[in-house]
Amino acid sequence: MNLSKSTWTCLVLLLLALFRAGQLHREAIAQLSTTVIPSNNDALEIPSSQQPTLRFQSQESDQILLDDKNPNLFYFVQISDLHISKFKEQGHTNNFLQFIHSFLPFIKPELVVVTGDLTDAKASDKVKTQQYPEEWEMYKAIVEQGAKGISWYDMRGNHDSFNLESWQSEQNLYRTYGQSAELLEAGEGVYSWELDKPFGKYQFVAMDATPKKGPARPINFFGYLTSKTMDHLASSIMTATKYNHTFVTILYRVNIDNNDGWIIQFSHYPTTTMVFGESSQGFKFKDMAERMSVYFCGHLHRLYFGLGDVLQSYNPWTDSLELELADMKDHGVFRIVAVDNDIISFVDQELPLAKMDTGIPILSKDNKVNWPEKLSVKPIVLITNPKDSRFVLRRKEPYYRTRTSTHIRFLVFSESDPSQLTVRITVDGRNHPFTAEFVGTDTMPLWVSSWEPNDFGDMNAHTIHIEVTSKNTMLTGEASVEFRVDDVRLAIGGGFGEWLIGSHAVTIISSVTIASILFTLVTLMGPKIYNDISLKSVDQPSFTASSASLQNRILLKIHRIDQYPTYGPFQFIQRQFLIWTLRFLRLPHDQPLIWYATFIIQLWLISLPWFKAEFIPSASTYDNRYGTFYLWGLVFPNQEWVPLADTWKLAVLVINLDVGFLYRFFAWRCTSSTELHCLGSTKGQRQVRQINEHLWFKGLEVIFWMWRTSVVIQLAFYYGGVWPTLILNVLMIWLAFIGVMLVIGKNGLLSTFRDRKRQRVAIIANGCRACRNTAQSQSSQGVYTTSNNNNQEDPVEYHALEEQHRSNREREEQVSQNKLVDDADIEENGSTSSHSSGVSSSTIEALMMHSRSTGNRQQLSSNCSNDNYDNKLD
Repeated sequence: MNLSKSTWTCLVLLLLALFRAGQLHREAIAQLSTTVIPSNNDALEIPSSQQPTLRFQSQESDQILLDDKNPNLFYFVQISDLHISKFKEQGHTNNFLQFIHSFLPFIKPELVVVTGDLTDAKASDKVKTQQYPEEWEMYKAIVEQGAKGISWYDMRGNHDSFNLESWQSEQNLYRTYGQSAELLEAGEGVYSWELDKPFGKYQFVAMDATPKKGPARPINFFGYLTSKTMDHLASSIMTATKYNHTFVTILYRVNIDNNDGWIIQFSHYPTTTMVFGESSQGFKFKDMAERMSVYFCGHLHRLYFGLGDVLQSYNPWTDSLELELADMKDHGVFRIVAVDNDIISFVDQELPLAKMDTGIPILSKDNKVNWPEKLSVKPIVLITNPKDSRFVLRRKEPYYRTRTSTHIRFLVFSESDPSQLTVRITVDGRNHPFTAEFVGTDTMPLWVSSWEPNDFGDMNAHTIHIEVTSKNTMLTGEASVEFRVDDVRLAIGGGFGEWLIGSHAVTIISSVTIASILFTLVTLMGPKIYNDISLKSVDQPSFTASSASLQNRILLKIHRIDQYPTYGPFQFIQRQFLIWTLRFLRLPHDQPLIWYATFIIQLWLISLPWFKAEFIPSASTYDNRYGTFYLWGLVFPNQEWVPLADTWKLAVLVINLDVGFLYRFFAWRCTSSTELHCLGSTKGQRQVRQINEHLWFKGLEVIFWMWRTSVVIQLAFYYGGVWPTLILNVLMIWLAFIGVMLVIGKNGLLSTFRDRKRQRVAIIANGCRACRNTAQSQSSQGVYTTSNNNNQEDPVEYHALEEQHRSNREREEQVSQNKLVDDADIEENGSTSSHSSGVSSSTIEALMMHSRSTGNRQQLSSNCSNDNYDNKLD
């Protein structure tokens, strides 16, 4: 290939950077993968004699009836994201105290599971993070004094692992104060327990998915599971014991012929924010998901602006649900989950936030909790039959039992006695003809009402609404479910939240980042290689002469779109594509400093460290406090990788905003509105400026740069300050360079301010008849007109321009001749003389020299095809 030395050098550097990037990627994910691959990775075989039997009978032989006497039901509570804080006066600790004091006593759950973020671990400035003993002491005291007699299980969230060197670190206060810490440590990250009922046995499995080294915030948001942890999980749940349900932080697939059992997960992290490893048997998460029924999690706090009000999704490929629970700290949300004859239902309930106390709760000197005043709360209703059809699992729960049931079944949790409760049931807006009666006990608040499910077998959705009012407090609780009796699922309708939970954010973020890198590299190297090839192929010493042919053809297509406008978006998209292609073609020679700087920073970001920072300030040694940030993860001493997807979260912003966006700012400057609009069009005659040619837009560019720079500076404050995070930071060097070029670079802030009142000279595209005819018409009057910002015409005298042209004639005639006339126009106008255009050669040359003197990019070429005319296309 006929490439220049600089191009060959860039290609070699690109290959080396890609090789190094691949090497770093393999090192980063080493602990997530395994070298042992089983011959059959679809299932892990278990001897047939040890295979669990089916947990519920087939529909044909099922004798279980959902009536007013069936007591085969239990329920438990999930809470998440408590964020107990020693600094927050509203929410946080106050919400948790009120839940324990006012709600838990009358709910009386079988057990409580806390899915992470037990404490806040943030300083009062919301920047620094550390594990505060006061917060952990408060958590332990509240649980031990307020939840006596209730089985309590917890796990860590990302806040509980902020600023932790390791599990053994003295700063790991969960190890001291967590209710399940001993179980988790004994199981090396995995623990399990059983709930044995007369009607079945239920297994719960919990696992810690937080980083093994916990950086301080904000680079500690995603979780991951190593291959070793996956193996521990497999050994916990792959047993021959028969379970009606298995509740687990993460799941594993077991081959039990066609008698697949259920696995329901509890985890702090939604699967969309998890990086999943691979077990030593070769199983991946997608293999395991086929055994999962429900995945309960927290972590996302309903997001912002209402986007996360419904963070729930259904996977049709695995017939499984993922249900994120909003936080306790701000929204005061808790979840009651009921298993009624192996049909799973749930209700999410909010605390009365308007009645919550404020202030910072503290323990007394004898470590006693100062409980708030108990609230009067409305009854809580959980309908278990019929189940909400949005969450039906046809292959994984015996939903067919609804069709043979004789009663509506629901739980009512209230501090009032059942005799003091009145119940009103409506179906599709009409009063239900049968009354409700209490058939439960003090620990099982079950209510029933007769019904005939065949009345609703019309293949349509129906709504059942239950209101329960306490005569003591006159407060009313209510619940509604949409149901069908034909096993057909209804849409969840969660919008963005449902999409987010059902997708995989880690994959999306990393894919967008890689795509952005590839796009930038292609738009950098493609034009440079093309320019080199075209230069050699025509044996021209000048870039202008060698590459102008393609550029002029693109310019002519842009002008023709102006001449023949049509309605619809396609023409606009086509025009923008052509314009940006032209800009990228010009960038290597028009702004070489920007081109090389962008190329170097892209290679650096994928293959070299970005910065060094104090990620774990509480580490026991100086070296362990500091780590190195790569695109692929964090590296600590002894090449210990932490494959957090947080590096991709930062990278997608840096590569698209700090590099990609700013790089396009400079490419935008490679064209001028005077050449992009045909003189025969309205915009061409008015000389409408590009947006980026206005002084106010240059100011916006600077503001954007200041914002991105402040983000890097803020990151430094999180991790050690100026040294080394800010000084040894390639992002800061890049932004400093960009800041200088935005001001003094081509068409920068200074030049735009200096030239803001100068006249603008239009460009006559070679081969464009509309430009030629317009110029001929105007030149016949002896004056060529342009427009300033006030749309007032400024005369440009041709005699003065011709005089300027003659003084530079000798230098201009050294430029090689190159025909740039479009093929169609060559055939039509090939014999036309220069006099037929009405524009003299000296006039065009003078216009070109005048354009250069104004500092604007002026690409002037003759409108005629006479051999006496030189083509000047920059």
